[in-house]
Amino acid sequence: MKQWFRTVLAGALLAGSLVVSAAAADYTACADHLKDLGLFQGTAQGYELDRAPTRGEAAAMLVRLLGEEQNALTLDYSAPFTDLQDWEKPYVQYLYQTGATTGVSATTFAPEEPCTAQMYAAFVLRALGYTEAAGDFTYAEVNAFAQQIGLYDAAVIDTEAFLRDDVAAASYTALSLTPKGSGQTLLEQLVENGAVDEQTAAPYQTLFGTYAQYRAATSDMTALGQYAVRGGLEAVLTTDGANKLTVRTEDYTTVNRVDGTAIAEGTITLEAPNVDAYSQTYSMDAAEQSGNVRAALLHGYDTVPLACVDTIARSGSDWTFAFAGLPAQYEGCFWALSHSGVSLEQTGDAALVQTVQHGRITSQTLRVQLTQGDMVLQAVLTGELDAVD
Repeated sequence: MKQWFRTVLAGALLAGSLVVSAAAADYTACADHLKDLGLFQGTAQGYELDRAPTRGEAAAMLVRLLGEEQNALTLDYSAPFTDLQDWEKPYVQYLYQTGATTGVSATTFAPEEPCTAQMYAAFVLRALGYTEAAGDFTYAEVNAFAQQIGLYDAAVIDTEAFLRDDVAAASYTALSLTPKGSGQTLLEQLVENGAVDEQTAAPYQTLFGTYAQYRAATSDMTALGQYAVRGGLEAVLTTDGANKLTVRTEDYTTVNRVDGTAIAEGTITLEAPNVDAYSQTYSMDAAEQSGNVRAALLHGYDTVPLACVDTIARSGSDWTFAFAGLPAQYEGCFWALSHSGVSLEQTGDAALVQTVQHGRITSQTLRVQLTQGDMVLQAVLTGELDAVD
């Protein structure tokens, strides 16, 4: 491959040709949606999604998410915690008296300590009416229960390095969920209680309703213990309409949900004018990968997380998704581009079409196009469910 690249670069076909890059996987759009609904404020420095939340911040975020900030600000502080700043007391008081938190000890809340994924899941679940006392979940297994009810999506929430980014994604997702014992989503409750403007909420309610239909249509996917996907990538880079580089992959990926493993095996082929095509076989184990590539192997062929969805539409068995930014589990599917001299740094148009039949995603096609000056990159990624155990 090195010799192939030397030949191509000597012909100036790739050098400085195009930097395509998918923005870092984050959920700024979720924070924007929450702010639009009046349920998120950020800090004096902005959203600060790239750092861990403190427990005090998480308390404020949750109270705002529940539409109870104004109510909380009227409460007299009587909680037993002695380590709170004045601004934190109303939020912690509200959560304490509603049973959403008991602090870290009888007299301390530890507001400056990082809020972990486990802590935030417990906060939100209790606020949604789920409790340890009722046997809904245990604190030790709270992340798994959060995944079970759809609050946390494994493709989105990083439970190991939990950031304000993850809080925004989980909080936005929570609005689409139905609190325990309720026939309404959390957002519908907030509208009914006057905490969120009905007109502002309307497009979100429509999106959540369509998404709920999609999750019902793909319900059998969660039951798949092991499955395999046959697919590949075809990406073409052109300048002034002339083909400069074609990248193709053909791969077979096996995913084991039980032990959280995935292995892809296949062939990558590179083609460019005046150069013999180059092909090489490869094998990729998710356990040996990190970041977006690992996410792609484990979650690239799965139900689309709500936190990633900009728009969703259905036509027969086909569900079409548009994204505000290319999600990590799909960005990682384009690993072959970076291995071929094209660096992914910003994406243009991206649309995913999944064909759903009998509760399963039987195939999917992701199309991405980026135009930069006279250069155009068009990439199509396909996958088809091939085997199920």
